[in-house]
Amino acid sequence: MTASLDTPRPSGISPQSRRHNEMRKEALAAHPELADLAGPQPLTALALPILLAVHWGIAWLVSGQPLWVIGLTAFLIGQLVYHSASSLIHETCHKLIFRAAGPKLAFDLSLEFILTSYGKQLTYQHQHVTSHHPFVGDYDNDYEHEDICALQARQSVFRAHPTWQPLLTALTLFIHALPLGSVFLAGQIMPRLYRKLSGRPNRDPMPRFTGTHPTDTDMRPYIVVSLISNLVMLALLGPWALLYHIWSLSFFLGKLGITNLGQSLSEHPGDDLENPTRSTYGPINWLLFNTGYHNEHHSFPNVAWTRLPTLHRVAPEVFHATAERSYFGAWWDHVRGGFTASRTLAIHQVDQIDRCEGNAKT
Repeated sequence: MTASLDTPRPSGISPQSRRHNEMRKEALAAHPELADLAGPQPLTALALPILLAVHWGIAWLVSGQPLWVIGLTAFLIGQLVYHSASSLIHETCHKLIFRAAGPKLAFDLSLEFILTSYGKQLTYQHQHVTSHHPFVGDYDNDYEHEDICALQARQSVFRAHPTWQPLLTALTLFIHALPLGSVFLAGQIMPRLYRKLSGRPNRDPMPRFTGTHPTDTDMRPYIVVSLISNLVMLALLGPWALLYHIWSLSFFLGKLGITNLGQSLSEHPGDDLENPTRSTYGPINWLLFNTGYHNEHHSFPNVAWTRLPTLHRVAPEVFHATAERSYFGAWWDHVRGGFTASRTLAIHQVDQIDRCEGNAKT
């Protein structure tokens, strides 16, 4: 994949990412046979037509239903199916389905018939591999961390006016409950509102490395396939089916994406240097292609999802850090706290007003 850089890529990796390398060495030293688990699992590709049939089938079933049925189905079922399909992006970005460029591209483009990400899945693939994995726990280099200025502007409002928190939280959830509300409206309304109420900048002016990015040429076929998918669904199943799809996507990406957001919140505590990543071992993994085995994955990113449980079973002395909360529990605590920080970082404990106003020394 060709790529362009927004900022120079830093040298070295973060301490937490280095710890994962050490965990891999510890596991291999005690169990050398684990080296045989590396490699892709091409049979994973068979999940794609199944998920496509499920997603489009539900869209067809609800296409003649009242608006409230479409929205409720998108919230309860659609976003979970979408999350399952999105978990396949995680596999393909590590080349754990197909390693060869041609088959991988064909699979990725086929995913767009479910995701219609208009190329965002390719952006994720770049950032996940070049930003998140090497820089876990590093705010300045891991794209998964929320903008510190936006976070502290929101927290400042809640400290000054604690009675406003439930109202602003409810407003955020209402916007995110609208079709495409989390994609377009939320980013336009809430940041401006928090900036006005707090009197603080809510965008970090300091350059951060958030990974490599695909070129326009790389993105073009994904955009075309996404557009074709939307048009075909509209033509074959009608506008209400397309609404169901769009609503499912919107729930998944937003603050009402319970499993998606909850999973992200549960995986990295942020301040644990011994076990920097947590795993979830429940039945949810049956739907999400074992992405819950996150501690194992960060230590062995070249092991396909079907073999991650073997790592946990064979080397429990290394892989034993279990998430303290379920995905729902992590999501609920996040919402109840007025959208708390996704990670516990030292930078959060200090007011970053100088940085946010562009006065910090570099």
